[in-house]
Amino acid sequence: KNRDGQSQAEKARAADRVQFQQNRGAFGGRGGFMGRGRGGRFDSWRDKPQRIRVASVEIRADWTSLDGSNGQDDFTMSLPQMEKLKIEDDLPPVEELACVGNLFTISKNIDKASTRAAIALKKLPEPKAFHLAVTDDPIFQKLASQGKASGKATMFTTDVALGVLMAAPRSTISWDMVVLRAGGSIFLDIREGSSIYDTTVNETAQDAPDDENPKDMNSMTALATEAGYINYCYSQQTLDRTVAPQSQDRGAKELRDAWSQGTTPQTLPNGKALRYRKFELDEDLTLVVRCELDGVMETRDGKPAFVTTKAMNEFDPKVSGIDWRRKLEGQQGAVLASELKNNRNKLARWTAESVLSGADYMRIGMVSRAHSKDNVNHFILQNQMYRPEEFAKMVDLKVENMWGIVTTVMKRLMQLPDDGSGTSKFLMLRDPMKAQVNLYRVPTDAFDYDVEDEEVVAADDGDDSDY
Repeated sequence: KNRDGQSQAEKARAADRVQFQQNRGAFGGRGGFMGRGRGGRFDSWRDKPQRIRVASVEIRADWTSLDGSNGQDDFTMSLPQMEKLKIEDDLPPVEELACVGNLFTISKNIDKASTRAAIALKKLPEPKAFHLAVTDDPIFQKLASQGKASGKATMFTTDVALGVLMAAPRSTISWDMVVLRAGGSIFLDIREGSSIYDTTVNETAQDAPDDENPKDMNSMTALATEAGYINYCYSQQTLDRTVAPQSQDRGAKELRDAWSQGTTPQTLPNGKALRYRKFELDEDLTLVVRCELDGVMETRDGKPAFVTTKAMNEFDPKVSGIDWRRKLEGQQGAVLASELKNNRNKLARWTAESVLSGADYMRIGMVSRAHSKDNVNHFILQNQMYRPEEFAKMVDLKVENMWGIVTTVMKRLMQLPDDGSGTSKFLMLRDPMKAQVNLYRVPTDAFDYDVEDEEVVAADDGDDSDY
């Protein structure tokens, strides 16, 4: 299997189907060879072959598609229709339930970075990413047990998962999330190692990168790996580690005790805080989100302000059409417009995550390669601070649409069929070729990593030719 979960044979079959459709208009189709006859297709330089995209996970034979074909309700969601959704009432009221972890103060050492005085991005060893499944979160488990007595429907999820959902109409690459229904509770989670955690580059560009040549430093996977590493290094370089981090433990004591006394020891990376926030969507629906914060800073009035940190990266000015080293100082708006065009989905997800976390500021670094042919060394060209609500307007992300999508999807997920066992598992999959989200009923042991790892070890024949 490749990184996207698809075998090479499946990709080849998909390519053959697309090629057959294209050849019908050029060879033997109506209008004669190359479409020169009546009704034929004229093959010109404007004709562009259809991009072949694959699903983020392989659809298995024992999964049941909830598309209405078997007489059940159709749970397919149209992305263009999702883009039109709006929340009818005011924004949902929010309450902080608990917060755990600690945060470093944002450093001012790189604030003076500019195109004329660029600061080298420090290369740091990247640790294994922190992952805590929603169903394994001790605070969520405590809240779910309390919610059973109230009888109110509740969805538990993370800011990353909800950000994907809020920005779904802008996505072009396939993604998937796991939906677990247990009584009146819905757990929306992301699989460990999912492509959702990849930092995409130029996903929405007209000539988006692909993986036709995996050895190319500007291939889709190579750029995503580079961008992810840049984001980690930048987020660490913005912190002041000369001062001890500030504890962020607060909230209900029973929730903080549940975190520290959970059956599975939870170790947060130093300088990371998790904030649990509850949103009342309506009288019968509650949403609880686990959000991440990256740092804290002191404002002029002496109050703490929470910060999320991200980095945009430039890899080749010839591809984007704008040279950051020439345009950032005098035409910052043009650079942002170009990034919005090429990375609409990524910017929307970042903004949605910041809004959900209640962060006071988004710190965004502009990072560029030392040279377009050097994907190892990078320089910080500029740092910007935005209010999440203001940045949402800049990237044309409507808050009422974000919450309209969440409310509508949550109500729809509450209608998923229950097999009577008390726990049902489903998969929400962004279709790779159609602008829609499909739902599948999957076995309760699907995506059980321990079982899958054992199967992989047992089937390993020692041949690494596919990797």
